Amino acid sequence: MSGFPILDLVVGIIFIYFLLSIICSSAVEIALTMGKFRAKMLEKWLMNIFDKEVIKTNGEKVKLGQAIMDHCSLSALSPNGKATSYIHAKNFTEALLEKVSYDLNNPKSIAHDLDDLIASIQSSKALPDDLQRVLLSYANESKNTYRSVSVKTVSEVELFKSKIENWFDSNMDRVGGALKTHYVRPFTFWIAFCIAIFFNADSISIAKYLYSNPSARAEIAAQAYAAADNDALKAQVNQLRKANVADDSVTHSMAQLTDTITARVNELKIAKAALNDTLPLGWNERVFNDSQGKFSWLLIPSKLAGLAATILAMMMGAPFWFDLLNKIANLRGTGKKPEESEKK
Repeated sequence: MSGFPILDLVVGIIFIYFLLSIICSSAVEIALTMGKFRAKMLEKWLMNIFDKEVIKTNGEKVKLGQAIMDHCSLSALSPNGKATSYIHAKNFTEALLEKVSYDLNNPKSIAHDLDDLIASIQSSKALPDDLQRVLLSYANESKNTYRSVSVKTVSEVELFKSKIENWFDSNMDRVGGALKTHYVRPFTFWIAFCIAIFFNADSISIAKYLYSNPSARAEIAAQAYAAADNDALKAQVNQLRKANVADDSVTHSMAQLTDTITARVNELKIAKAALNDTLPLGWNERVFNDSQGKFSWLLIPSKLAGLAATILAMMMGAPFWFDLLNKIANLRGTGKKPEESEKK
């Protein structure tokens, strides 16, 4: 409690938005994980970019994108022809160059230096023309850079691979943006809509309740200020920030998928209990009654506006509300929690 009722009211509403956003984000994460939408988006990118056919060791003709997905450096536990949820740039580069330089007549031959890789890229018919020119450009740039450096700490092949890795990472940023546009945002809206309706999370009613109940306002403000210093919540928010294709560094097996869903469901229960212990959320027969206890049609527009405000608030995301809560907690006068001194 800060001693300023208006500040406590604002902090309380922000904290409620944060808890609801945690529920929404967890539900979206469950949907993305169960639907394997990250893997599908990554697979679509690979198959669209590398759409020319190559011959595998068994003589089968497949698209280069599928050959890359089936490479032992990338496949992990995913079935043949299916992408994992995450591909490391270094592993992708190794798989791409191995497939491009593969010689069916001499399967055990490998490229020994950058000149061998350049020759393989030039003779390859599996690469799109524009990507072939890009790779050749990277190779020549790497060769020129290597020659101009007096102290050589890395080889020219490593310089070449680093350029491909940077190209891959920049494409993953765009794939992550496409994932948000096609899946994350629509899922977030509809899940936020369902949560707001299920909880009857009406922002206008919540604000009125907190304004007219000092004890409830003080209690939820105290919970909000405590949450700002909660290390577990900080770790969870940081995990939510990284929930996209480019940063999801875990390839989910079935056991990991089950553990993830179980953890998310427990978070839903904890957040729901925290809300219900403080606020009168939920539907009852008096929701649309006026001060005299009679049904009033005039309360319906207010209810719709309050629910819409809550839905928009949840779409802002839990990290947004957590950062805002921390800023207000610092302005309250407590200051930022000091960092622990480094041990010698």
